[in-house]
Amino acid sequence: MRRRLGEQRIRALQVGIGLLTIRRRSDDQPLGYCGLIIGRCSIDEPEIVIELLRRHHGHGYATESAQAVTDAAFATGRTRIWATVASWNAPSLAVCRRLGFRDHHSATDDDGVGEVIYLIRDRPA
Repeated sequence: MRRRLGEQRIRALQVGIGLLTIRRRSDDQPLGYCGLIIGRCSIDEPEIVIELLRRHHGHGYATESAQAVTDAAFATGRTRIWATVASWNAPSLAVCRRLGFRDHHSATDDDGVGEVIYLIRDRPA
């Protein structure tokens, strides 16, 4: 996770979007990361990424973080946010759907992940 955050910090300086560390307010404990990347999408319609350490799953941190990031993205004028989730990752799919993302299409990923579900969320009117 540290390596990925380091790579994303460099990328954020290049493109203006990136990942943020998720920290628990009570003790500043790092829980994971959430943010926007170009990923399989574009700078105008970025992809949201969320990853938590396993011991922090199931406490609402992913939902809260992803909501804050999508709200911030829409506040910049973006009209659509994408998410790509492996079809076997039911918890991440549930987070996306709770936040109003809807299925767009699916594809088989070349990197061994298998089927990937592409989800979209349009800016509220």
